[in-house]
Amino acid sequence: MNNIDVSDWKTPLGYYERAIEELRRAKEELQDELETIKASNVQALESNIKSFQTEIHSLKSELQLTKEKLESAEKTAIEAEKAANEAQAKIQNFKDSLPESTINLQIIEELAQIKGQVSQLCQTNQKSPESDLQKEILESLSSLRSQFYQLEAELTLISPNSGINYSKLRDLLAEHKWQEADKETYLYILRISDREDESWLDDGEIKKLSRHDLRIINNLWLKYSDGKFGFSVQKQIWQDSREDFKRFGDRVGWLTNLVDSEWRRYEKAIFSLDAPAGHFPYTVKIVGLGYRSTSEIPHRLKLFLKRY
Repeated sequence: MNNIDVSDWKTPLGYYERAIEELRRAKEELQDELETIKASNVQALESNIKSFQTEIHSLKSELQLTKEKLESAEKTAIEAEKAANEAQAKIQNFKDSLPESTINLQIIEELAQIKGQVSQLCQTNQKSPESDLQKEILESLSSLRSQFYQLEAELTLISPNSGINYSKLRDLLAEHKWQEADKETYLYILRISDREDESWLDDGEIKKLSRHDLRIINNLWLKYSDGKFGFSVQKQIWQDSREDFKRFGDRVGWLTNLVDSEWRRYEKAIFSLDAPAGHFPYTVKIVGLGYRSTSEIPHRLKLFLKRY
């Protein structure tokens, strides 16, 4: 096509040529703008795709970790349930096989081992993801652990020497029934010494008293009196009194009159925590007060307290 002079733009051909030129320039501008938009969008799209890929990878890792934790928790729960059932069965077997007059010390050792395993399982389950199954297992293990403590406490109340079960004394002391507990203590010691008919102990029987039984009795008195009563308390007061039986008797409240050496009648004992320290057990009754000469009391107290 021939070039048209500018002066001819007002002619129909000039208008036509001018319009074509403007359309061409507009088309080029639009193409440039389109290329710019495309380049910008591609960069943003690529950035978004990378971000999404990173997020997806992270989610996959978290999903895999959660899956592994759940598998581990399920495995631990199954093992814990199995161990709990075995422990429950052993507890029942211990209770069923426990003799009335003797105790197998091996039972206590096995019990301690099982209790340790249960405690370890509790700790393992607490670290695992919490679920309804986990909660149920933890409650079961907690209940088992409580039973272990209770059974262990029961076992330690049975003397391997005399075979006596001191649970009755524990119950009386726990209820602060001091008079009943003291009478029970008195009967226990006579039974240990096979002196129930005589109702008091002579020198020979005092020297043969089972230290293990005395420790069980003492520990119970200490525990339920908050350290106020017990043979160990009496022994300390006896030593602090330089083995002066009058001073000792006055401090523990067994003497009503220090000058005249008037001993308190047992019926007038102070059966409460308001009593002086060492007031119970009423050891003077055990060693023969009321059945033998009071002049023998210092000697017998010294013998008795040496056994503890």
